[in-house]
Amino acid sequence: MHTVLNKKTGELVEYTDEQFIAERDKRLHAWEDSQKALEKAKELEMQLRKEAVDFAFDPNKQKGTERIELGNGYQAKAVKKLNYGFIKTSEGKVDKDRIERALQKIEKTGPVGELIAERLVKWTPDLSMTEYNQLDEKFKKIIDEVIVTTEGAPTLEIIEPKNK
Repeated sequence: MHTVLNKKTGELVEYTDEQFIAERDKRLHAWEDSQKALEKAKELEMQLRKEAVDFAFDPNKQKGTERIELGNGYQAKAVKKLNYGFIKTSEGKVDKDRIERALQKIEKTGPVGELIAERLVKWTPDLSMTEYNQLDEKFKKIIDEVIVTTEGAPTLEIIEPKNK
Protein backbone atom coordinates (compact mmCIF):
# COMPACT_ATOMS: atom_id res chain seq x y z
CA MET A 1 0.00 0.00 0.00
CA HIS A 2 1.18 3.51 -0.85
CA THR A 3 -0.20 6.72 0.62
CA VAL A 4 0.45 9.79 -1.51
CA LEU A 5 -0.29 13.42 -0.61
CA ASN A 6 -2.02 15.41 -3.34
CA LYS A 7 -0.22 18.77 -2.97
CA LYS A 8 -3.04 20.68 -4.70
CA THR A 9 -5.89 19.42 -2.53
CA GLY A 10 -4.07 18.27 0.60
CA GLU A 11 -5.88 14.93 0.22
CA LEU A 12 -4.15 11.65 1.08
CA VAL A 13 -4.71 9.04 -1.63
CA GLU A 14 -4.29 5.31 -1.02
CA TYR A 15 -2.89 3.10 -3.80
CA THR A 16 -2.25 -0.61 -3.96
CA ASP A 17 1.23 -1.54 -5.18
CA GLU A 18 -0.19 -2.31 -8.62
CA GLN A 19 -2.18 0.96 -8.80
CA PHE A 20 0.81 2.97 -7.61
CA ILE A 21 3.12 1.52 -10.27
CA ALA A 22 0.51 2.03 -13.00
CA GLU A 23 -0.12 5.67 -11.95
CA ARG A 24 3.60 6.38 -11.57
CA ASP A 25 4.38 4.99 -15.02
CA LYS A 26 1.44 6.85 -16.58
CA ARG A 27 2.68 10.15 -15.16
CA LEU A 28 6.29 9.54 -16.16
CA HIS A 29 5.28 8.63 -19.72
CA ALA A 30 3.09 11.73 -19.97
CA TRP A 31 5.94 13.91 -18.72
CA GLU A 32 8.44 12.31 -21.09
CA ASP A 33 6.14 12.75 -24.09
CA SER A 34 5.48 16.41 -23.26
CA GLN A 35 9.19 17.05 -22.67
CA LYS A 36 10.07 15.63 -26.11
CA ALA A 37 7.29 17.66 -27.75
CA LEU A 38 8.48 20.81 -26.00
CA GLU A 39 12.06 20.34 -27.19
CA LYS A 40 10.89 19.87 -30.78
CA ALA A 41 8.61 22.90 -30.52
CA LYS A 42 11.43 25.06 -29.11
CA GLU A 43 13.81 24.05 -31.88
CA LEU A 44 11.21 24.72 -34.59
CA GLU A 45 10.18 28.06 -33.05
CA MET A 46 13.80 29.26 -32.95
CA GLN A 47 14.44 28.16 -36.53
CA LEU A 48 11.26 29.88 -37.80
CA ARG A 49 11.96 33.04 -35.80
CA LYS A 50 15.48 33.35 -37.24
CA GLU A 51 14.21 32.68 -40.77
CA ALA A 52 11.46 35.31 -40.43
CA VAL A 53 13.87 37.95 -39.09
CA ASP A 54 16.47 37.15 -41.76
CA PHE A 55 13.86 37.37 -44.52
CA ALA A 56 11.74 40.33 -43.43
CA PHE A 57 14.18 42.70 -41.71
CA ASP A 58 17.34 44.61 -42.68
CA PRO A 59 20.11 42.02 -43.09
CA ASN A 60 22.80 44.67 -42.58
CA LYS A 61 21.59 45.65 -39.11
CA GLN A 62 23.21 43.40 -36.48
CA LYS A 63 21.60 44.82 -33.36
CA GLY A 64 18.78 47.07 -32.31
CA THR A 65 15.03 47.25 -32.78
CA GLU A 66 13.26 47.26 -36.14
CA ARG A 67 9.55 47.44 -36.93
CA ILE A 68 7.69 46.68 -40.13
CA GLU A 69 4.07 47.45 -40.95
CA LEU A 70 1.89 44.41 -41.60
CA GLY A 71 -1.46 46.05 -42.32
CA ASN A 72 -4.62 46.79 -40.31
CA GLY A 73 -2.47 48.49 -37.66
CA TYR A 74 -0.35 45.41 -36.94
CA GLN A 75 3.43 45.59 -36.81
CA ALA A 76 6.17 43.04 -36.54
CA LYS A 77 8.95 44.03 -34.19
CA ALA A 78 12.36 42.37 -34.17
CA VAL A 79 15.02 43.04 -31.58
CA LYS A 80 18.41 41.89 -32.80
CA LYS A 81 21.02 41.25 -30.15
CA LEU A 82 24.72 40.54 -29.93
CA ASN A 83 25.85 38.52 -26.94
CA TYR A 84 29.11 39.57 -25.36
CA GLY A 85 31.24 37.31 -23.25
CA PHE A 86 34.84 36.55 -22.42
CA ILE A 87 37.36 34.13 -23.82
CA LYS A 88 37.60 30.81 -22.06
CA THR A 89 40.43 28.58 -20.90
CA SER A 90 40.95 25.14 -22.42
CA GLU A 91 38.78 23.81 -19.57
CA GLY A 92 35.89 26.01 -20.73
CA LYS A 93 36.06 28.48 -17.83
CA VAL A 94 36.28 32.25 -18.20
CA ASP A 95 39.97 33.17 -18.51
CA LYS A 96 40.18 35.57 -15.55
CA ASP A 97 43.96 35.93 -15.84
CA ARG A 98 43.78 37.28 -19.39
CA ILE A 99 40.92 39.59 -18.44
CA GLU A 100 42.97 40.92 -15.51
CA ARG A 101 45.98 41.52 -17.78
CA ALA A 102 43.81 43.43 -20.26
CA LEU A 103 42.34 45.54 -17.45
CA GLN A 104 45.84 46.26 -16.11
CA LYS A 105 46.88 47.53 -19.55
CA ILE A 106 43.89 49.90 -19.55
CA GLU A 107 44.72 51.04 -15.98
CA LYS A 108 48.30 51.87 -16.99
CA THR A 109 47.09 54.49 -19.48
CA GLY A 110 46.40 56.90 -16.62
CA PRO A 111 43.60 58.10 -14.32
CA VAL A 112 40.91 57.75 -16.98
CA GLY A 113 42.13 54.23 -17.73
CA GLU A 114 41.96 53.34 -14.02
CA LEU A 115 38.35 54.48 -13.87
CA ILE A 116 37.43 52.59 -17.02
CA ALA A 117 39.16 49.38 -15.87
CA GLU A 118 37.38 49.56 -12.51
CA ARG A 119 33.93 49.87 -14.11
CA LEU A 120 34.33 47.78 -17.28
CA VAL A 121 34.04 44.24 -15.87
CA LYS A 122 31.58 43.19 -13.20
CA TRP A 123 32.75 40.38 -10.96
CA THR A 124 29.64 38.61 -9.80
CA PRO A 125 29.80 36.72 -6.51
CA ASP A 126 29.31 33.00 -6.98
CA LEU A 127 29.09 30.68 -3.97
CA SER A 128 31.42 27.69 -4.16
CA MET A 129 29.35 24.83 -2.75
CA THR A 130 32.48 22.69 -2.42
CA GLU A 131 34.08 25.27 -0.12
CA TYR A 132 30.81 26.03 1.66
CA ASN A 133 30.17 22.38 2.49
CA GLN A 134 33.66 22.09 4.04
CA LEU A 135 33.32 25.19 6.26
CA ASP A 136 33.58 24.97 10.04
CA GLU A 137 30.29 25.86 11.72
CA LYS A 138 31.70 29.19 13.01
CA PHE A 139 32.37 30.34 9.42
CA LYS A 140 29.13 28.86 8.10
CA LYS A 141 27.18 30.83 10.71
CA ILE A 142 28.76 34.09 9.48
CA ILE A 143 28.26 33.51 5.74
CA ASP A 144 24.74 32.14 6.27
CA GLU A 145 23.72 35.68 7.25
CA VAL A 146 24.08 36.73 3.59
CA ILE A 147 23.03 33.53 1.78
CA VAL A 148 19.49 33.14 0.49
CA THR A 149 18.16 29.73 -0.52
CA THR A 150 15.12 29.08 -2.68
CA GLU A 151 13.61 25.86 -3.92
CA GLY A 152 14.82 24.97 -7.39
CA ALA A 153 12.92 23.10 -10.07
CA PRO A 154 13.49 19.37 -9.88
CA THR A 155 15.14 17.59 -12.77
CA LEU A 156 13.72 14.40 -14.18
CA GLU A 157 15.22 11.99 -16.68
CA ILE A 158 14.22 8.59 -17.96
CA ILE A 159 17.35 6.48 -18.31
CA GLU A 160 17.22 3.69 -20.88
CA PRO A 161 18.72 0.33 -19.96
CA LYS A 162 22.28 -0.15 -21.22
CA ASN A 163 21.48 -3.48 -22.88
CA LYS A 164 18.51 -3.23 -25.23
